Amino acid sequence: MKIRNIFVKVHLYLSLFLGIILGIVGITGSIIVFDEALDKILNPDILSVSTRGEYKSATEILKVAKSVYPNKHSAIIHPPKEPGDVFIVWFKVAKDSINTQKYKCCSSYNWYQVMVNPVSGKVLGKRNHSKYGLERRHIIKTMHGLHSYLLMGSLGRNIIGIAGILWLVITITGLYLWWPKNRKFKMALSIKKDANPIRFNFDLHRVSGVYSLIIVFVVTFTGVYIVYPQYFKPVVNVFSPIEDSSKSITSKVLLNDSPISVEKALLSANKIFPDAKLMAIGLPIEKQDTYRIYKRQEGEVRKSKGKSVVWIDQYNGEIIKVKSPKSMSAGETFINWQFPLHTGEAFGMAGRLLVFASGVVTLLLVITGTIIWYRKKRVKYLKLLKQRS
Repeated sequence: MKIRNIFVKVHLYLSLFLGIILGIVGITGSIIVFDEALDKILNPDILSVSTRGEYKSATEILKVAKSVYPNKHSAIIHPPKEPGDVFIVWFKVAKDSINTQKYKCCSSYNWYQVMVNPVSGKVLGKRNHSKYGLERRHIIKTMHGLHSYLLMGSLGRNIIGIAGILWLVITITGLYLWWPKNRKFKMALSIKKDANPIRFNFDLHRVSGVYSLIIVFVVTFTGVYIVYPQYFKPVVNVFSPIEDSSKSITSKVLLNDSPISVEKALLSANKIFPDAKLMAIGLPIEKQDTYRIYKRQEGEVRKSKGKSVVWIDQYNGEIIKVKSPKSMSAGETFINWQFPLHTGEAFGMAGRLLVFASGVVTLLLVITGTIIWYRKKRVKYLKLLKQRS
């Protein structure tokens, strides 16, 4: 069998086998590229405010939020990123069955959110952020769940990971099959004018595939990394050292010690990153826990969260550890780039639009490819009927 015939069969059968999964992952990926913006549009009553003025302190916001969920652990505070945004306080409750797997798809906790007006300190609303559904409060979370693990837990996560690896194979074989004979690239890079529907569908499949190849390959590769970092990191570590993030960072627990306020923790962090933007505050829950202050320095590729982190002793306010993208090794920088590349945020709006387009193109390739297969199958069937008659 010729190499081309082998590539045709590999490309065809993998595509047919994975078509539905790739279509779901592609279109949900396009949606969640703009997850925060869409969530605000769908839920303006709890995620947007028109009031302007001086913000309440984090301690005041936390006190108000705790009155909503007095029996749950407050874990994270997300401050407003821009005018009109709200404080979001996250609470967590351990699930009955805790998954202790290091690289897992799903949290071992159920998460709850309380939204607070940053100026008035009034509670705007709350929601169970571990709940899935098509209601406006939960649909973006559902899109994330479908994209990340098909709402099927660890099994779904592995299905997504394996599908991603095979999608890379489909992409490579697709490039081989597209490569024009006699170097007629102009024809191979365009859709024939006045083409009939069959030819138009074929050209659309080839052209959309080749034009989107690089971005689809990058998004897929980074997606595979996100599913299976435990296999990538040891390889990267061979070439450049990666810090072991599994080592616990703890506060010094002394008798009769009381935790410092959130504001004091922020003051300590501001001494390290005075000009960086505050993105999130990780709150201590257990006695040995620390404050984790997440900030974003100018030029960071992780724009949605920030990777400049300060760990602070919850009792004495001492800085225990600092992590900055500017001092990362080459290996850590490579790892740090994977998620921003996957979402497109590394390159701002242009990057997000490219990733959005890659998801739409993935669905388009599934549809046009299926039409090509169905037409050929039907032609063979009709030819066989004719021969029998």
